[in-house]
Amino acid sequence: MTLAASALVRSVTLICALTAVVTLAGCTQGSGGSSPGASPEPTASATTTSLPVALDCGLVLPVDRAAAALGLPTNSLFDQATRPTAEQQPSSGATQIIVQDAADALGGLVDCSWSAPDNGTGALTDDGSRMLPRVSVRVLRNAADEFTAGEPDSDDGLRGLHPVELGDTAYVACHPPEHDSCRAEILVGTTWVNATVSPQPTEESFVAFAGTVVAAVRSAGSAPVTTAPVLVGCDALLTTADLADAVAIVHANPTDYGAAGSGDIGIRPAAQRTAGLVRCGWSSSDSGASSGGALLNILPAASAVWRATPPNQANSSIRFEAVSGLGDEAFAGCGGDTCEVDVLSGGVWVLVQHDAQPTGNLDGAKTLATAALANYLANR
Repeated sequence: MTLAASALVRSVTLICALTAVVTLAGCTQGSGGSSPGASPEPTASATTTSLPVALDCGLVLPVDRAAAALGLPTNSLFDQATRPTAEQQPSSGATQIIVQDAADALGGLVDCSWSAPDNGTGALTDDGSRMLPRVSVRVLRNAADEFTAGEPDSDDGLRGLHPVELGDTAYVACHPPEHDSCRAEILVGTTWVNATVSPQPTEESFVAFAGTVVAAVRSAGSAPVTTAPVLVGCDALLTTADLADAVAIVHANPTDYGAAGSGDIGIRPAAQRTAGLVRCGWSSSDSGASSGGALLNILPAASAVWRATPPNQANSSIRFEAVSGLGDEAFAGCGGDTCEVDVLSGGVWVLVQHDAQPTGNLDGAKTLATAALANYLANR
């Protein structure tokens, strides 16, 4: 379970309720467990053009299909996202996880998975435990351009993707023992499908499983194309002078995760860009600098997720307090070497972090948040 998972489940549910009519992309809470075996929604009975069937986990990854892929009985599978686990350690990245997972849902990503108890065959993780048997499917409509730009992706740690006859265009890779899984990236019309099964099955059986997912996606049809928010470039949000004056980052070296060629490719970043999520980072190019780095996340249409999981309710190591004079609502605080400011203004969530030893600069982070919000509103 991810950090702040229980709060995130509530927030994503609320986002889905508000956006499903517009996106027609279907909603999930990060897994297939919310509606195992659910039947597809019927198409409209009117004589005019029918609406597409909603894509959801009950359609693309019902529990029986997941069990067949793993070769396990259906009653042995569980939904990892909702399974009770020990309390997670607080993290300074908790609010970023909330914002980025919310962007997945707002961007139309259908994210489904099923897991099974450790069967002793999975690859060992860093803490000595074994990877649980797991099957996952992610689906994103109207993503042909993103798929074409990023696949076959041969430099993400799972090399050797090769073409396979699935959908309209598809690539597959199966790799033991480091990844111990098979993965497919598939384009079905304009819908991007990502599927993985671990431990690694035979490629033949994996391709057969992926074919059932493709058939389900085809049965849902296409969906109208919606207009994505304008992605504002990081260089238009904060200048080198802003960073130097506010948090003493001199000769700032920027990273724009939404820019073409940034290397942030894959189905999830594609959904986040569709949602309009802006992700930026800056560090000093001066190797002797002790000013640390700055991170910026901006998500439009974020009022619902803020209401459901405000920053001070995240499982964060940041000690947040409400602050006035910044947008409609704001929280700020520090923890360890990190200071963070979160602002909600007109539905836009702006998150700024500053990291430096021994502690970040909270006043500087507030200054950056104010500048970034004003520049975002002026340029979107």
